[in-house]
Amino acid sequence: MLGTVAAWWALWDFQRGSALIPNPAPRLIWIAPALDKPFLFWVLPIGGIAVAQMVCYSLDKTFLGQRWTVSDILRLACWRTISPTVGLLFVATGFEAIYNRSLVGILWLVAAAILAIVGTSRSRSAEGIKLQLVKGGELYKRAFVLAKHMRVPLKRVYVVPAGRGHLTNAYGLSQSIAVTDNYGKFLSGPELDFVIGHELGHVKGSAWPQETPHSGDRIRGHRPRLFLSAAHLDSIPSPSRHPGDVSPVLTFYFFSRRFEYASDEAGLALTHDPENAIRALANLYRITQAPVHFDRLTELFMTHPPLTRRVRAIAESGAMPAERLSEVIDEMEVRGVVWE
Repeated sequence: MLGTVAAWWALWDFQRGSALIPNPAPRLIWIAPALDKPFLFWVLPIGGIAVAQMVCYSLDKTFLGQRWTVSDILRLACWRTISPTVGLLFVATGFEAIYNRSLVGILWLVAAAILAIVGTSRSRSAEGIKLQLVKGGELYKRAFVLAKHMRVPLKRVYVVPAGRGHLTNAYGLSQSIAVTDNYGKFLSGPELDFVIGHELGHVKGSAWPQETPHSGDRIRGHRPRLFLSAAHLDSIPSPSRHPGDVSPVLTFYFFSRRFEYASDEAGLALTHDPENAIRALANLYRITQAPVHFDRLTELFMTHPPLTRRVRAIAESGAMPAERLSEVIDEMEVRGVVWE
């Protein structure tokens, strides 16, 4: 996505008559002149991202043991391309029209908002995220008890079938939370309380509908509000900005990681148990096979901080002795969590 935004921005500058590199459109002699712009700014990015999505989901199936069919992979690639790639292009086209004093741009922005909402819903459905309302059981009772303690306006609790995608996650939604139905295999007691508290922290902040607590690679969070503002910033032509400037996207990821740290603190403040908080996170990373550590550069492009940094933050907030932290880390390594 970041590569596409940078390349698309550069092509836009070329079309505007950049003095650095000549406009590439005249060189595409095999394309009719009227189709130059649609090809460069619609067909290439949409087609490229769609192919990349299909490759990535196919690799997920091969290496992570997913049971997705060919039809599943095509649906996933389709909706993950529509939201946010096509939506971003709609936003950019809308602001370009407004920049050129055309009210048609407003219609493009409305269409982009619709795509963001529909694409988010359909891509989640394609991934197997189907919310099933529950009105009883351990998860339901604990969630409402903890929500009352945190003074969070919780109204609904959902369970999400793990399904063919082997979903393992928890979600904070609007006045509701959801947990995949296999949570009992890796969470219990205070560990479950921490995860619920983390999600309630998201509900209380009411800024993002999103997942917890791994890196987000296997289940992607969708945030339509900031999506539109980031796309807005990335799509307004400005001679002062570099063609490959992705600072709004980096800002988006930065605040996403800040919310994760804040929600970890909310879960810790609820349980007062840093050891089980660390165990809960480590177990989820182990089950999902998400990387627990990555370098600073990679972290800039992630919605979630690496597990190693989250563990250190929890240990520091919970005043956990360094010796005990090392023991807990050794314990989780025995269970299969590779820290380096």
